[in-house]
Amino acid sequence: MLRWVSLALYPSCRIHGVKQTNIMTVNSTNHLEGHVYVLVSPVCEFIKIGGTDFAPLKRIKEINSVEPYKGLGPWSLHDFRQVTDWRKVEHSLHYSFRSKFVKSIAGQKELFSLSPVEASRHLEQIDETMILRKPKIDRMFQDYEFSSFISQLFKFTAILNWLNLQGAWTFSLFPSTSGGRYYTINIGPHEVAFSTIARNRHPSIHMIHMDCLIHDFNAVTTWVKEHKGRIINDNYATALYRSTSVFFEGNFEDALNFLNLHGVRRAIIAYWTEALITLQEKEIGSVYSRFHNWNAVAELKKRILSNTI
Repeated sequence: MLRWVSLALYPSCRIHGVKQTNIMTVNSTNHLEGHVYVLVSPVCEFIKIGGTDFAPLKRIKEINSVEPYKGLGPWSLHDFRQVTDWRKVEHSLHYSFRSKFVKSIAGQKELFSLSPVEASRHLEQIDETMILRKPKIDRMFQDYEFSSFISQLFKFTAILNWLNLQGAWTFSLFPSTSGGRYYTINIGPHEVAFSTIARNRHPSIHMIHMDCLIHDFNAVTTWVKEHKGRIINDNYATALYRSTSVFFEGNFEDALNFLNLHGVRRAIIAYWTEALITLQEKEIGSVYSRFHNWNAVAELKKRILSNTI
């Protein structure tokens, strides 16, 4: 049975001169930054295509609380892009899929009878000039060692299972923090992973935050010492109970080797999962949400699922 998808995009505005062969090529003079998204539901054969100037986390919560969407939910995030003018992109998507619009359900304008995969293909056609923070995304994938490590970290921690909670957890690329980093991941109020950029003959420093059960694995402690690192308990005042930060020096090959040490994955998942569940239960966002690179996460998700990274 064909699964119906809902593509929800951020506020919409009229588009003039949009070619149907590339619905995402738009010359925008009225910039309205926001998100376009595709939502799916396990109990609905349609998809929802929409847009918003808020984080999808907030919009999805609203959608799941009002009819007719509430009765067709729960809705979750399938795909998304952060763009310079979400209203234009949303309008062009709706126009392209107008023949698939679901007329049988009253009180809505964003349900479509097509597969989520087809909707994602159209998101991939968005004009590159409308994709926010694209130069940093290109820079990440041009660095093979870095992008390989990040993709492994995302798979290793299963962070992509928490797409709906983006904005509570954040991923920033090449922030200027402490002289420059490759990336920072925050969960709620504090960072849980980062790698600094090597400068002046000083190697990169990597930090991954995890549960203190890591102390049970002596081989990890030995490895960290060999890489001029340290393990610090309760490094952040806002962290959960039993939190531990592990620091070490090295390149991204070293960082990958660290992830593969026995006990590391268990300790990371123990802390990250509890922290994410806590944020979900308390409906708390992150003060760092404005730095979150939505499009980098979308591109990582696509490449990880298609095994092209």
